[in-house]
Amino acid sequence: MVQNEGRPAADNASPFASRQPWEKDRPRILIIACSDGRYQQSLDDFLNHHLGITHYDRLFAPGGPGALAHSSLSYFRGEQFRQESAFLIDAHNLEEIILIFHGPSEKGGPLEATCADYRRKMHGARTGEIYQQQEKDLQDAVKAVIRANSALRIRAFRAEVCADLRVEFVPLPIAPPSV
Repeated sequence: MVQNEGRPAADNASPFASRQPWEKDRPRILIIACSDGRYQQSLDDFLNHHLGITHYDRLFAPGGPGALAHSSLSYFRGEQFRQESAFLIDAHNLEEIILIFHGPSEKGGPLEATCADYRRKMHGARTGEIYQQQEKDLQDAVKAVIRANSALRIRAFRAEVCADLRVEFVPLPIAPPSV
């Protein structure tokens, strides 16, 4: 039997009935974050206990909000994610978008906490350089979601892993959109 984190694999021959019922009402918030699962519990803790958000749509992809930016390795990848986010914004009648980047704290966080998507597109870059690019990509991502709906509330954060492995969610400034 295959092991997963010390637990036996699920019996895939039997159906599983969740104790959580299906939510009839759509969430009005979209979280755009990196798909790196090492942040998942910290992200849920931040959303649930700090922001008070438990019901939200998710758009998780390598690079998180950076997937919406023109700095993506491929124009087509960025365009696809911009279209997907615009679809969700419209189809789900969203009111708020929360953009979350991640990486090591510049005060000594572990380098392996660096976003793999940014390591891929900025090979050899230091944490500060990656953070500068994330902040440029943030403004690009904001423009993309505002094009879909200019009335959206937008907030942005970076999940920074500290030397002691705590994850701090640092607010990122969003520049007013240029006209």
